[in-house]
Amino acid sequence: MKTLGSGSLVSVLKVVLDIVWYLAWGLLAFAALVLIATGTLLAMDWLGYSPNFLTDLFQAIRDFGGAYPILIAHIIAFLVVNDRLRRIFSTLVAGDPFVPENAGHLRMIAIAIAVFQVLRYLTQGAVAMVMTLLHADAPVVGGVEINKLGSFDLGAWFAVLALLVLAEVFREGARMRQEQKLTI
Repeated sequence: MKTLGSGSLVSVLKVVLDIVWYLAWGLLAFAALVLIATGTLLAMDWLGYSPNFLTDLFQAIRDFGGAYPILIAHIIAFLVVNDRLRRIFSTLVAGDPFVPENAGHLRMIAIAIAVFQVLRYLTQGAVAMVMTLLHADAPVVGGVEINKLGSFDLGAWFAVLALLVLAEVFREGARMRQEQKLTI
């Protein structure tokens, strides 16, 4: 199976990225709704109103609602990276990988990962402060407390640096290709 062009492995991966793109938007909408419900429930608690109906659902939202700001940050960063990968894969399907735009897409992916890492640290700190102020236990996701997830991710920062280098390689490759076209 060929790797570039129409009917290639890249075109299959592009379809997978397109499907995941729409699934991520659906997940983002769901997470946003749960976050709004969590805020509403906090406001209702502060006002002293506790509805008797749907108490199990409300309790589940209270228990896991603190994890949703972090989930939303993950999804937004994922959507940015996915969108830029889809754009890169479009040029690969067209059989033209060394276009100047791909360097910008790789640079934007690196920036998105870096911004996500910083936002992750800030969001986890904010959730921890709110949970402390509310005298609540930290939300547990996958058996791990949210506060325990804030460690420094060396792999992500290495990926940022590697993507910035690859962006420059693509930029230089596109420049050399353009020069070659002009000399012929």
